[in-house]
Amino acid sequence: MDAQAPATQPDWEEVERALVIMAHPDDPDFSCAGTAIKMVQKGIDVTFMILTNGDKGNHNPEITRNQLIELRKIEQRAAAAVEGVQHVLFMGVEDGFLQSTPDLRKRVTREIRRIQPQLIITSSPDRYFGGNGYINHPDHRNAGIVTLESIFPATDNMMFFPELLDEGYLPHKIKQLYIMGDAQVDLKIDITEVFEQKIEAIICHKTQVREPEKLQERMTQRAGQEQEDGSVRFFEQFRVLKFG
Repeated sequence: MDAQAPATQPDWEEVERALVIMAHPDDPDFSCAGTAIKMVQKGIDVTFMILTNGDKGNHNPEITRNQLIELRKIEQRAAAAVEGVQHVLFMGVEDGFLQSTPDLRKRVTREIRRIQPQLIITSSPDRYFGGNGYINHPDHRNAGIVTLESIFPATDNMMFFPELLDEGYLPHKIKQLYIMGDAQVDLKIDITEVFEQKIEAIICHKTQVREPEKLQERMTQRAGQEQEDGSVRFFEQFRVLKFG
């Protein structure tokens, strides 16, 4: 029996707030900027949470570690502004050493309870490779692990981090979870109409993008899907979990 085709229409009817949790500055933009833009267009309040400080993301010896951290914050805020995303949180974990520690889970849980998103987007905790020529960064996998272990069992259970109750952060249960880069795809969001806006956001990451004039061509080759009529459309794909 053939597998069921992925849905093409997201269920955002009851989504007022969405939280994107990724490892590095630029990860939201490369992975799900189109979806974030479409959410903003629907009136959804989107927040980006960047777990690491991105201090390893450059090979230029003339840039110091602290300079790079600040540059990447500036770049991420600029990219978010292009997308219409007004809130960016930087959690500041050292790049390359992201782990699901109790302290980080507590901090992420605090923000989830504070923001109270109905929908969270994160990266796959299971993806080790991309095709035949890419080893997935461990921070990407661990960002997914941190997110999942914060959502469950901690976020909606008052017995976890009870001190958060004293701070006024009550348990919160999300409704939907989108996983980027998973082998199982339940949803394909057509971002063709906002693809150029996504490219503009990615180009804001000047420390990361080599030859920005060729970025659209590279992204078209990577993400474009030819249709039966010969046109090319662009999609962002997710595994979707829904919680009652």
